Amino acid sequence: MTWMIESIRDADVAPADVFRFYADPSTWSEWGHNATWARADGPLVEGGIVNVRANYRKVYPCRIRRLVPDRAMELEVRTRLLVVLQTYEVDERPDGARVRHALELSGRLAGILRLVGAPWMYQRLLDKEVAKVIEMAQR
Repeated sequence: MTWMIESIRDADVAPADVFRFYADPSTWSEWGHNATWARADGPLVEGGIVNVRANYRKVYPCRIRRLVPDRAMELEVRTRLLVVLQTYEVDERPDGARVRHALELSGRLAGILRLVGAPWMYQRLLDKEVAKVIEMAQR
């Protein structure tokens, strides 16, 4: 089973001011809902790895599946029972930017997580992420 949620918000902010936070793993703990720290194994490139420590102390290697400079990044985390795809996008709008965060879960555990209400919980977390990265970009 696969399911996906997303949070989209328009803001009066330059797209580059948002994307710089996606491109800098040292900031991920400031806006990411589950990161206590993140460190790249080198420059951010497709296929590269960013190790992210979750707030419950597990470190996950996140593979950069897609990277469009100044526009989008997709990170993939694979565990034995779950595949998590996180998408971060920013598009230019006449009055600023459209910011989108999406979370797609698949694998054996995805169906169980859906049944116990994880989409509702993660929706709230994604909404907070988008608001926080916009707030940081506006400073």
